Amino acid sequence: MIMKRFIAFILTVALSLGIVAVTSPHIVQNLRLGLDLKGGFEILYQASPVYEDGTVTQEALRETARSLQSRADAYGVAEPEITPEGSDRIRARIAGVSNEEEVRNVMKKPAELTFRAPDGTIEMRGIDFVEGGASVGYDELNRPLIQIQVKDNAKLRDVSTRLLGQPLAIYLDEERLSAPTVQSVLSDGRASITGNYSLEEARELAGVINLGALPLNLTEIYTQSVGATLGQQSMDQIILAGAIASIFILLFMLFVYRLPGLIACITLIVYSWGILLMFYWMNATITLPGIAGFVLGIGMAVDANIITAERIKEEMRSGKSLLSALKTGSKTSFRTILDANLTSIVAAAVLYFIGTGAIQGFALMLILSNILSMFTNVTFSRILLNLLVRSNIVKNSRLMGVKPQDIRTLAESKKGEDPFYKIYDFVKFRKLFFWFSSSITVLGIVVLLFANLNYGVDFKAGTSLDITIPQSITHDEAEAIFEESGFVPSTFTIGGTNNDRISARYEQILDSEAGDVNQIISAFETKYGEDVSREENTVDPGIAQELGIKAIIAVLIASIGIILIIMLRFEWRFGLAAILALFHDAFFVITVFAVFRLEVNLPFIAAVLTIIGYSINDTIVIFDRVRENLRFAKLKTFEDLKQLVNVSISQTLTRSINTGITVLIASLILFLFGGESIKLFSLAMTLGMVFGIYSSIFIACQLWLVLKKRELNKASTTEEVTTP
Repeated sequence: MIMKRFIAFILTVALSLGIVAVTSPHIVQNLRLGLDLKGGFEILYQASPVYEDGTVTQEALRETARSLQSRADAYGVAEPEITPEGSDRIRARIAGVSNEEEVRNVMKKPAELTFRAPDGTIEMRGIDFVEGGASVGYDELNRPLIQIQVKDNAKLRDVSTRLLGQPLAIYLDEERLSAPTVQSVLSDGRASITGNYSLEEARELAGVINLGALPLNLTEIYTQSVGATLGQQSMDQIILAGAIASIFILLFMLFVYRLPGLIACITLIVYSWGILLMFYWMNATITLPGIAGFVLGIGMAVDANIITAERIKEEMRSGKSLLSALKTGSKTSFRTILDANLTSIVAAAVLYFIGTGAIQGFALMLILSNILSMFTNVTFSRILLNLLVRSNIVKNSRLMGVKPQDIRTLAESKKGEDPFYKIYDFVKFRKLFFWFSSSITVLGIVVLLFANLNYGVDFKAGTSLDITIPQSITHDEAEAIFEESGFVPSTFTIGGTNNDRISARYEQILDSEAGDVNQIISAFETKYGEDVSREENTVDPGIAQELGIKAIIAVLIASIGIILIIMLRFEWRFGLAAILALFHDAFFVITVFAVFRLEVNLPFIAAVLTIIGYSINDTIVIFDRVRENLRFAKLKTFEDLKQLVNVSISQTLTRSINTGITVLIASLILFLFGGESIKLFSLAMTLGMVFGIYSSIFIACQLWLVLKKRELNKASTTEEVTTP
């Protein structure tokens, strides 16, 4: 039986890694890449009626979206994403196009519905039909047909008289949809289009005719465009960053946690494969922030393995057998992992439902990461570890990261003797921590009052243009080219690995129809050749204000959700302390961006919400230990309360440091190697990781201590009053 368990372990690992190795190439090759990784553009259109007396209906939006889809297909665009949004908007994502301007100009034209004679003469147009007058009916044999109604009875009578017995073809733009034959003279303004239609085909044709009767104008209110060269460069950079971060994390787990670290490496590989598999099955789009979330998710997924490994080591040091330590450690760590993952999912879910575009891709990646982590890094890792332990192969405690001299007897453990943990007096310096945090907060408030944040075009409207050229360029050279093009930006900076990237910001919106952006790019191509790539982001003032409001709502809703979860799982004092620490972390990052005038955009909001998710993850681990120690503590004085907090933080300090290192290094590697496209995003994440580790240890627990002290004082006062 013992050998069977070991063989089962070997076979499970071999089968798992074998499946990963065999299927990964196919999965990776068939993943759907976003426009920021393969080039293309994303546009949010505002729809309005062509005619003053018209209205924008949901049916008109749907049919217009279908028309745009057909136009994109006609240009050979692979898998365009075109979907209606809200009551009057359509979002189009077109990746991998070379003739971007041509596709954009064609797509925004109102769909033109025409009825044509056999010689191609246009006899009737969509505006000749009654709005909403096309509907699906049935003939005497219960076959679907389309019933239509025109505004001018005489015009239909004239057309039907001249074309009696001939086909009258129906076209949407230049696509022929149907060619019914005129079978009689139609004098009452009504007609039926019959043919061998399925019910779905009849409904679709009726919808197209109704669309033609109410054509919509489309105005670009949000635009993001990425050149194919720039997209490929970004993908190469972030893949390199991801590979470096992943290798570091795997080596760290292997060397620090020995056998549990080896198990963690196996489950992390399966976890990474599972994330890609889920995106492949869902046909979801992988974006640049999404990959960043994936790399960060690996770092955060390590936390589950670290929490479990530390708990098992703790139980072994208390004198329990390896099998008993495994059972107890797994059980006690699960609650902590569950609480931490739930709060992270809440933050990511809010970001997904309120965010747009690439931000949704980032949020989706975080949600899937947390859910899948519960299966691979908790359930699967425990299955593997159980097989090994029960096979009796693991006998040396050093393989579990525990030195024999650190193991106490059960009798010593019952006396509460624990020489392994050095108890640090964190509480002693709480006023110093509060003073430091308060000072940074005041600094941030002053800077925001007098200078405000450096908002990007996402929140203040305008156009941002990032241009990459094949060689380095100076500030004066770039300025001269902008002046030559006739479009001088409000501000621009030179960056990139070789000073080959120009980031320009225009407070006004560059007109795509007039070819403003093309004129700027042409000026650079004249001097540097055709290897010039661009990334454009244009935001209308209305949508900028809307995005700003959504960002505020996202942070507030995420915070409320986190408070509710903590209050349900813990108590209100934990919830209040945690949320104050969260705002502390987020505000610290905002302060840094305000002081150094760094640009604040939508990816920055994604970073702030992720910081909130990570910070609460770290805080909950410590709070969970405080809650556990509370069950056995006898709190009579403030000194007892201080000791409880110091012991709890000290017991979880190793886990906090190790998890912090892995996540911080992953975030820092993204910042250093991930490229210009996500540099500010990665910087915000890196700063947030540092502040999150600091607040979990030095702020959150100290705040809870202050709140709990008041309860202890009230209880002492009540006892004194009631004592005879």
